Amino acid sequence: MHRMLDVKSNARKRQRSHNSSARQVKHARERCNFVSRHPLGIRTLGMVLAASKEEDRKSHRSLGLWVPLTDHQILYLISFCTGEDLVVLGYVSKALCAFSYHDDLWRVLVLTRLGGAFHWAYSWRSSYLATLKATKLRGSTGKKGGTFRESSEDSGGLGRFIVDTKLCSDLLYHSWLCKTADIRPEWIEKDNIERVHTRDLGTERFVAQFEAQNKPVMIQGCMDSWESLKNWSPDFLIKNYGQKTFHVGGYEMKLDAYIRYMLTANDDQTIYLFDKHFAQTAPSMGESYEVPKYFSKERDLFSILGDRRPDHRWLIMGPKRSGSTFHKDPNGTSAWNACVRGAKKWILLPPDRIPCGVHASPNGVDVTSPVSLVEWFLNFYHQLSDMDVDSIECIQRPGDIVFVPCGWWHCVLNLEEAIAITQNYVSVSNLRRVLQAIRLPERVSGVSHERRPGFRSAFIEALRSHRPDIYRKYVQGANQNNGSQKPGKNPSGLAALFIKEGSKSSGVDFSTDNAGGALFTFGFSSIADE
Repeated sequence: MHRMLDVKSNARKRQRSHNSSARQVKHARERCNFVSRHPLGIRTLGMVLAASKEEDRKSHRSLGLWVPLTDHQILYLISFCTGEDLVVLGYVSKALCAFSYHDDLWRVLVLTRLGGAFHWAYSWRSSYLATLKATKLRGSTGKKGGTFRESSEDSGGLGRFIVDTKLCSDLLYHSWLCKTADIRPEWIEKDNIERVHTRDLGTERFVAQFEAQNKPVMIQGCMDSWESLKNWSPDFLIKNYGQKTFHVGGYEMKLDAYIRYMLTANDDQTIYLFDKHFAQTAPSMGESYEVPKYFSKERDLFSILGDRRPDHRWLIMGPKRSGSTFHKDPNGTSAWNACVRGAKKWILLPPDRIPCGVHASPNGVDVTSPVSLVEWFLNFYHQLSDMDVDSIECIQRPGDIVFVPCGWWHCVLNLEEAIAITQNYVSVSNLRRVLQAIRLPERVSGVSHERRPGFRSAFIEALRSHRPDIYRKYVQGANQNNGSQKPGKNPSGLAALFIKEGSKSSGVDFSTDNAGGALFTFGFSSIADE
């Protein structure tokens, strides 16, 4: 009798345990779905294991004859569709609905068909449809038409949950994840850059302690008198420069339209305002800041070329989570970046340490990295701690200037809507690196293609004519001493400053590092540097 009761009791315990485990699994799945639920019900490929066979079969069966194709192949095929065709395609089946909403397709349609003349409506799909509708209404009535837009309450401008496609696709899901992922606390915790106030930093000390040592630093207090720091709010910029046209992601766009985009964009590949002609477009903008004494015209050797110098200054604006992927600045130059509004996360690595997740060609001309900056942070940021050098990281806020030494890898993530001014320059500290970097015409940046083969010779001749003292010491002297230095020697000792304790040095000579800037893209297609 007691044995029968024990059996029944154990059976009831096992049943309760089973029910409890089932509830825990159910709750775990619900929490997972709540946190990462796609508005169209798209899930990661791994969720196939959790889905029933019938459920999974139905979601893929709706692709019809396209079932054998990969996600990339399907997107390639429908990339030939017009916007109107994509809308119709979304009604064919649940699976094709998921593909037809993919942001990359609509981004290309907007920028190739409409350029910078589009009405931003919270998603690229909504923007395309809203702009076309407004254009058609203006054409039919002669008046400005109302704009159509979908709700901004969720990601992608989908408004409400349209249809549960139950499609499992890493390609579609990952893109959505990158544009909705929060900026994680661990990404912004590390802040180890040296900070110096301008009142404690004379030009001689800056050169000796930072520029000549090729060492990053954040300088504070230089921008206190800048009008841009005091006045450049979105409302001020729209009021004073809203109808001016600026260069945005390879297209021309009015500033008021871009600022409205910047304040509401929710995209994993945002378009970036990066304009080298801003001072010509709006002269008062060029008068709203002063070049710090450390980077003055007298110290910038490219200034002797006058208007034939390479592009060297840019106005930068971008939405939250936009920024620049890892790159080196062009032509072996150093740079300074002044934050006017917002906050930026910086990561810098010494010239000979290629960042994780980044692949550079042997000559440094081409760099491959994740298209989305957030994607790099999600997949590779944690690997920085495994490198044998300590990355230099910081949060830059309004009034801060970051000095980026020549050849250093760096990336920048906007933690909020941000505005900055940046310039590149050449001084005696990095002149030899610049002359080395521009030996090959394909590595010369910021001048017309026809001038690139002779640019190095023209610069050397300008030095000989305008700065003969520097020419004799750094050009003639370098030619006479060429080859006298032993390979692997590091006279500046820069590597020792950043090699982690207990790690072996790579033996790379930072003083002769091939520090030419690798090309990279901002936003959609612009080539520049931050």
